[in-house]
Amino acid sequence: MDEPLAKLNFDPSRSTVVRRPPGRGYGNWVGGKVAYDEDSGLFTLFYRERRPLEKGRAGTCGVSVSSDGLDFVDVWSATKDDFHANSIEEGHCVRYRDRWMTYVSYEIKGTSTWRIDLIEADDISAMDSQSRRTVLSPGEFGLDWIKDPYVHIMKGDVWLYAAVPPRIGPKVEGDVVHAAALDATVLARSTDGRYFPTIEYVFEAPGDDTWHGRRARINSMIPWEGGFLGMFDGGRTFYDNYEEHAGLAISPDGLTFERLPESWITSPHGSIRYVCAVDTPEARFFYFEYTVEDGSHEMRVQRLEK
Repeated sequence: MDEPLAKLNFDPSRSTVVRRPPGRGYGNWVGGKVAYDEDSGLFTLFYRERRPLEKGRAGTCGVSVSSDGLDFVDVWSATKDDFHANSIEEGHCVRYRDRWMTYVSYEIKGTSTWRIDLIEADDISAMDSQSRRTVLSPGEFGLDWIKDPYVHIMKGDVWLYAAVPPRIGPKVEGDVVHAAALDATVLARSTDGRYFPTIEYVFEAPGDDTWHGRRARINSMIPWEGGFLGMFDGGRTFYDNYEEHAGLAISPDGLTFERLPESWITSPHGSIRYVCAVDTPEARFFYFEYTVEDGSHEMRVQRLEK
């Protein structure tokens, strides 16, 4: 089970900075997800910039494009006011059936509820936040929140993975209450990228005191030995909320995942998280948030030849 750890050959010390955070120090970060469109040869990066809680949280997001996966140029941006949001969370911009589909999660202003909206356009620069439509509303599924979409095109359909509350609450043994898991990953499937009638729990935290015991957020997948290799974020306590640990999980079908028990990679100054692996015919790219010495998070990439 430890074979992927060696075969991936991912070394964050040899990475390149893609974007820097809006400020220095703890609570300032930038991160996001990347997709590659083979027809156009474009890489699309959805990013969001965040400041400390007392300075407004994540107030800006945008989409950048690149022809080489390393140097990105901004083509669209928006603020949390454009979404009537307290904070903008993760998103993903993909090419699907000749349309650019940007899935954005955010916390609705005045609430603690996250949802996922879709903005679509023929041209990325023409996207309009006011044209967005909610495609995953948590209340429809009896949930308090749903966020952090990762989109994988599977045999012509949109498979959207998202983080949601765990199904299982705190474990009680007599007078002792054990801390519960903090999140899980569900899969929502659509034949048009707009209508997602169901969600399915596919990856859940074990709820124990291991490094990944209370978090289970899948960030990306790549083909792997007839199935898939998933990159996920794990955490042991709520203290790890902003400094999760990167892990790997093997899946035969994108529906069931078996996590590797070993932690994968870390920064010497904190965490590496939100790892988004992207395969192209020539290379494999790892995009990720990286904690630097002052506590802020940069977005970085490493390109590996196949």
